[in-house]
Amino acid sequence: MLKQRIVTALILATIVIGGILFAETRWVSLLFTLVLFAAAREFVLLTLKPAAWAAIVAGILFAALYWWSLEFSTAGLVYAQSLAGIALWMLIAIGFRFYRHQENRPLLARVVMLGLGLDLLWICGHGVVYLHQAHGGEVLLYMLTLVWLADIGAYFSGRKFGKRKLAPSISPGKTWEGVYGGVLVNLIWILLVFWLIDGWGIGLLPFVLIGVATVAISVVGDLFESVLKREAGVKDSGQLLPGHGGVLDRIDSVIAATPVFVSGFMIAGSA
Repeated sequence: MLKQRIVTALILATIVIGGILFAETRWVSLLFTLVLFAAAREFVLLTLKPAAWAAIVAGILFAALYWWSLEFSTAGLVYAQSLAGIALWMLIAIGFRFYRHQENRPLLARVVMLGLGLDLLWICGHGVVYLHQAHGGEVLLYMLTLVWLADIGAYFSGRKFGKRKLAPSISPGKTWEGVYGGVLVNLIWILLVFWLIDGWGIGLLPFVLIGVATVAISVVGDLFESVLKREAGVKDSGQLLPGHGGVLDRIDSVIAATPVFVSGFMIAGSA
């Protein structure tokens, strides 16, 4: 199992990092359109639980609409969408306090959950392409490393020091100590990147704040997907990635992190 996870991770890292750093934005857009197709399909399966073909059709329609919308995307629109995304994620974080697991939720509730997930996926997709087009692959890759290092730091610090449960009714394995470990690892990384590239013209304090806020909200994205999986009664969002589960299992934190990073970068960069 571990060997399978490592092999899959290496293949994914090669495709994603290589594409982001060396491909033109149109190819990066195509790559993320494919990712959004797979993620949208999984959102549909987790919430509405339709036949497999219906989920595929829904994923294709969502991806096609997203690809078409990129022609009309502007920096102003991306900024407005990112702010809306932040508001939605904050509401979701507040909603965790009132969450209670319930089997067989009404169809309307599941439709709302699907709509919310697709909206957030859409905002993330536009933000990712904007970062690559406006600021280059290095900035986009930096945002992704914040999420990846948060996961790694949380995993090891949670295993070593984890005692206080973060959200026991949602994901019993996650702890506050894990969150702190992820933030600490990222603080070191944020300062190192700032020292290496002078923050892409952004001051030290806003650069650190953007990074920490991005890491903090990424945890909410992880918990949101955990809610969907618990409601659906499944361990993983899919089986597309051997050893890793589904696409949502790999990008849930990125979906939440993107609007925070994009809006923060746009505000700090224009200051």
